[in-house]
Amino acid sequence: MLKSNLLSRQDFVLILLLFLTELTRSAFFLTFWPLYAVNFLNTSVASAGMVVSAHYLTETIFKTAVGCQLDRRGKPVLLGGLLLSLLSLLGFYYRREAWVMVVLAGLFGLGFAPVWLAVISRVAPIDHPDRAARMGAVFSAWLLGAGAGPVAINFVLPAGFRTAFQLLIIVWALCLAIGLLIPLQAKTGCIKISLSDQLKKLAADPMVIKVLLPGMFLQTTAASLLLPILPLYATGVLGLSSRQYGWLLTAGGAATVLFLVPMGKLVDRLPLKKVLTTGFLLSALFLSLFPLTKKLPVIMLLAILVGLSYAIVLPAWNSLLARAIPPEQQATGWGIFTTLEGLGIATGPVLGGVISVWLHPTGAIYLSAFILAGMGFFYLCHPFDRTLSNQE
Repeated sequence: MLKSNLLSRQDFVLILLLFLTELTRSAFFLTFWPLYAVNFLNTSVASAGMVVSAHYLTETIFKTAVGCQLDRRGKPVLLGGLLLSLLSLLGFYYRREAWVMVVLAGLFGLGFAPVWLAVISRVAPIDHPDRAARMGAVFSAWLLGAGAGPVAINFVLPAGFRTAFQLLIIVWALCLAIGLLIPLQAKTGCIKISLSDQLKKLAADPMVIKVLLPGMFLQTTAASLLLPILPLYATGVLGLSSRQYGWLLTAGGAATVLFLVPMGKLVDRLPLKKVLTTGFLLSALFLSLFPLTKKLPVIMLLAILVGLSYAIVLPAWNSLLARAIPPEQQATGWGIFTTLEGLGIATGPVLGGVISVWLHPTGAIYLSAFILAGMGFFYLCHPFDRTLSNQE
């Protein structure tokens, strides 16, 4: 546990900023926007998914360039990003054209890009002796914000779309005010490493190229497939109210949080292959059962079981990454993984939205389950455990 005296006042403010921005961003794009776009603006699910994809894709593409500018210029880049995202939110509030929404989502992603970089580079710099503990604090704030946002907004939606939208704008304006209080200093220089050079360092390792990179992309694609359709499926097909959907997300998220530590200990004791494949296959199984029932108690149970399955996958996958990436290539490897993760998040909503329009929302659910099942069988059959043993 990270003691409070290890964090400065500036560190706490930065972590608070990350929490609030991720809370607002996830509430808007993962729950509010699909419902608002389809039910209030009368746009298609595919269009709503394209907006979500534009946001995450832009953030991913410009993250490296924004990070360089953040090092060179410091606080103005962070404030400019927060202001750009606020203006984008206001644009969403006043405009209704589909192409404008895609542009605004991209600008929101560009504005969001420096937030995570500013927090992680200042709170948990590479040369800090307590970096591991500080990284834990940063990731906890990020996960808490990302999980709480989509849940909390469901309890505001009964007051109306406009009220919920105005609240999101107010919270982001608060984030901009917090950014003004942060004395973020510029660094003396920025060293650029081309992506081609980074890829060459890892291309020689078949474990990374054949096992890890596809897995990272497919995982996030499978999850993000559900982003534009899940709130619509819950309210339109299952007939759940916004509050009931909020409790459904709470049940799944709580199961993940409660079982994360026990499952992490299990990963240390059991063969990694068994734990990882079990997690993927159980996730696929429980997810594929959702379209077969409309009974709320059964749906809640399935949400808990999916959350439990994710609690199995997450520590097993992180353990695989930590063991597979050579120590001298950790920074390069994580940088590429983050990029692929972002590309997966950007791809999924478009694909999920198109499938929902052409087929049915259940089609996206089944495709997500199919991808997870495919990953489970792939890691079951691939001898990656022997490869790891040879490397070690």
